[in-house]
Amino acid sequence: MGRILFIIKFLFDKNIPIREKWWVIIPVIYILSPADLIPEPVLGFGIVDDLVILGLLLTIVYDKIKKYYFDNRNKDKDIIENVEYEIDKDEEK
Repeated sequence: MGRILFIIKFLFDKNIPIREKWWVIIPVIYILSPADLIPEPVLGFGIVDDLVILGLLLTIVYDKIKKYYFDNRNKDKDIIENVEYEIDKDEEK
């Protein structure tokens, strides 16, 4: 359930360009629509196009959401890493 909520967060994020969101939206519309590239009764292969699109959808959504997650997981934290510093006790102000 958490993954679906994260996908919804991805789709409603204003920082994500619409062209990135379409890679998720269009395959979902295709899967849910009654129109198919190959009609269902044709030699039993009608479901093949749906399975191919579903595989494509899952791969694209996984890649987009993984990138979105890793780009935003430390977004709200003020962490500075790999900083070298030295305290000079001899210097007076």
